[in-house]
Amino acid sequence: MKTITYLFLSMFTLLVNSCKTENISPIGIYKGGKLHEQPALTTFPNDTNYSFSKLTDTALTTKLNEKINQIIVSQNIIGLSVTALIPDKGMWQLDTGYISKNNSILVDSNSVFYWASVGKLITSITIHLLIADGKIALTDKLKKWYPQFEYSDKITIEHLLTHTSGIYSFNSDSSFHYSNVYQTPTELLDIALSQNNLFQPGEYWSYSNTGYLLLALIAEKIEAKSFSEIVSDRISGPLNLKSLRALQPQELPSNLALSHKGGKVNETQFSVPLGAGNIVSDSKDMATFLMKLLTGQILPFSTVHAMFTKLYPMFVNTGQYYGLGIMLYDFNEINGTQNQWMGHSGGTENYKAVIVFDIKTQVIITVSVNQNTPAEAIAYSLLGLITE
Repeated sequence: MKTITYLFLSMFTLLVNSCKTENISPIGIYKGGKLHEQPALTTFPNDTNYSFSKLTDTALTTKLNEKINQIIVSQNIIGLSVTALIPDKGMWQLDTGYISKNNSILVDSNSVFYWASVGKLITSITIHLLIADGKIALTDKLKKWYPQFEYSDKITIEHLLTHTSGIYSFNSDSSFHYSNVYQTPTELLDIALSQNNLFQPGEYWSYSNTGYLLLALIAEKIEAKSFSEIVSDRISGPLNLKSLRALQPQELPSNLALSHKGGKVNETQFSVPLGAGNIVSDSKDMATFLMKLLTGQILPFSTVHAMFTKLYPMFVNTGQYYGLGIMLYDFNEINGTQNQWMGHSGGTENYKAVIVFDIKTQVIITVSVNQNTPAEAIAYSLLGLITE
């Protein structure tokens, strides 16, 4: 576990963007690292292999419970929610620990966890559903809604979804990073607007929370309702995901597992990022969402496959690639093994989450931890046990 934890700590540490702005090329000419090939259609899951009503047998359940308990002890984990959908073997789910260790409030079956940037995948799907309705297009320009941004006449919805817009990410600014007060979307946009774009649209890849904030705001303008209502109407309602919701401004649900640092509650403004990451849910509903997405039950399968057409390398030599709001993890580059994940990671300084489909085992696993412990490392360790 220590080796894997170190691996994922290295992988998922926020890196300072190193994109250069000199010698700018014409709009649309990509100058970054090599794109990853699109995964084959045959690697995607088959929904008939999964069951939510069937639980894993006693032997496998015992093994998984013992493993997660070992991880909890070794990593001093405060609380976590984890679900594994295992083909033909059923579902394993565990919600344990503390919502608030300060007040000795335990996690229970009604608890929800925070999913941080995993919420970007849900934002992407809401945009794709609007595209399917003909209300927006990947080629639409940002200028239509936010002309005050540099290159707004060139930045497209696709650029925002793939983090290739070049727009400064508001969380990179010290006034945001070291502040724990609620900041409105307008205030966050002002932070981004106070800085020059990092590059011209399409020239490089650079993670931008501002881009996903803009996507949520654009969806609100199109639908004339809050992003929270859009997620409810478009995703959690139709899929019967009762625990999954986008937070309203300054909302702090009483059943939310709070962020912890040093064993104590760390005050966090969970609703601030909006479309960049304001989703709360239990792990079962997140697993359901990913399974239904990858099996073509939310969007046509051709649309889902197209989300992986252009996979941009993330950060520096991490084996992670970013498509239209979804990630591909290539373990041949990470640790030399022949496997890949599809899904999305998320995390703040004191909260980590991941939802992934493991291509080799066809297992879907979702993990959220309310402290600074890599959720990817937990998922990786459990997958190793499932395949034994």
